[in-house]
Amino acid sequence: MQALSAAAREHFTHPRHVGQWSLETLDIAAARVELPTSGEILQVQLRIEHGVIIDARFKAYGCGWLIACGSLLMERMIGQPLADAAQFRHHALVEELTVPPEKLHCAVLAETVLHTALNSPLPPPTPLPVDEGHQ
Repeated sequence: MQALSAAAREHFTHPRHVGQWSLETLDIAAARVELPTSGEILQVQLRIEHGVIIDARFKAYGCGWLIACGSLLMERMIGQPLADAAQFRHHALVEELTVPPEKLHCAVLAETVLHTALNSPLPPPTPLPVDEGHQ
């Protein structure tokens, strides 16, 4: 097995934005993707308000590289407008984490689950707050 790079090791030992919200949470885009050949699974939930990803969570079942890719992906997505998030490609993860060729599938899986979540139907958006003084 390829040793984790320093950046990947940091995300593996201290992953960011791990977990999930309940299914009743509003404005969540979610997806889960599995690689049948290896059994690796990556699940993401993106909390979206007014067309911007305001928070994100992930859960992973797989190697250290997959966990590092999920962690960095969530870190990069928070604060992104949906249009910008849709342009995300796995190359950013490969470069920042120094993902070796034999673990490229981990970065590709992260890109795939992100795009799957972004293309999932969202519940109706949270209405904008009404300012009683300005109608």
